[in-house]
Amino acid sequence: MVSLLLGSVAAAVLPPPASAACRPPTSPCVDAEPLWLSPSAGRFSAVSDTSATPAGAAGLAFSAMFRLRPAVLTVPAPSQFGRDVNVLRYANDAALGGRLGIGNRLELTLLLNAGLYQRGAGIKGVTDQSASGVTTTTRHDPRLGFGYALGSRTPRWGAKLRFEAKLPLGDAEALSGEPSFVASPSLALSSELGGFFAGAELGARLRRPTSVFGVRIGSQASIAVGAGYQLRRAGIALAAELYALPSLIDSGSARYLPSEWLATLSFAPRSLERVAFGLGGGGGLPLSSEKGGSSLAFGVPSFRGLAFVRLAPPVD
Repeated sequence: MVSLLLGSVAAAVLPPPASAACRPPTSPCVDAEPLWLSPSAGRFSAVSDTSATPAGAAGLAFSAMFRLRPAVLTVPAPSQFGRDVNVLRYANDAALGGRLGIGNRLELTLLLNAGLYQRGAGIKGVTDQSASGVTTTTRHDPRLGFGYALGSRTPRWGAKLRFEAKLPLGDAEALSGEPSFVASPSLALSSELGGFFAGAELGARLRRPTSVFGVRIGSQASIAVGAGYQLRRAGIALAAELYALPSLIDSGSARYLPSEWLATLSFAPRSLERVAFGLGGGGGLPLSSEKGGSSLAFGVPSFRGLAFVRLAPPVD
C-alpha cells in the first residue's frame, strides 16, 4: 500500500504526455465538479465515516445529483459587464460508491461517476459563438483508494486515515475529467454526543496544474466539515456540511476558492436494516472573484440537488 501511495503521488505531480486536444487556453481540460462524494459516506456526503469496516463486509451508496450553472465564464463583449457564457448550463450525474473491509481495520474504496445528461456551450463556446455545445453524456474520473481506522471507534470519537487516487479516465474535453492523476491523502474525524454528531475531513488534492482562461487550477488543500442531529426513534437525521478547496499554488489574477454548502435529510426505516434514504440541496459560497464575473469558483454550481440510497456495513 505504501508503494501504491508513492506511485500515485508521483503520477499526480509528474506531467503526462501532452494531449493535442487539451492545450490551454483554446481547449483546456478540467473537471468542473469540485465536490467529491465520499465512497465511505455515512451521515454526510463529503465527510467520510470513521468506523472500521469488518473484513469481508461491504457498504454501498448510490447518489443522483442535479447541478445548475456549475461552470460560467464572463468574456469581453460590447456591454461594459461582458458576456456570460454558460459553459455548463446544467448537469445530471449519478455516482456509485463502495467500500470493502479487508481486515485489520483496513478498507478498499471505489467511486464511479457518470454524467447522464448535461447542456451547455462547452469550452469552445467561449471563443466561438457558433461552436457545437458540450456532449450530453460523459464519463467522469473514477476514484480508487483505501482507509485505515485509527484504533477502536468509541461512541464519542473516531478517526480514519484515507487515501484516494483519481484516475484520469474521464471525458476531460467535456469538463468531466482531469488532465492527470490526482492523489488525495486525508484524515477523517467524527464525534457524537447524545443525538448530535459532527465530522471533519482534512487533506489535500495533489495534481498537475492546468489553466482555464486565466485561472490556474492545481494542487489544493481540502477542508470539509459537518454537523447534524439524529432522531434515533424516528430514524431521521438532519445534517449540514460545507467544503472549501484553498489553492496551494498561485491561481493567477483571480481569487479562486471552490466552496459549497449542502444540507441533507435522511431516513433509515427499521424494517430495512442498515439502509438509509436521503434528499438534500445546497449551492456555492461566493468566496471567489473574477474580473467582471461570478463570485462562484469555476465548477461550483449556483444550486445542487442530491438524492441518495446508502447501505451501511455491519458494525465491527
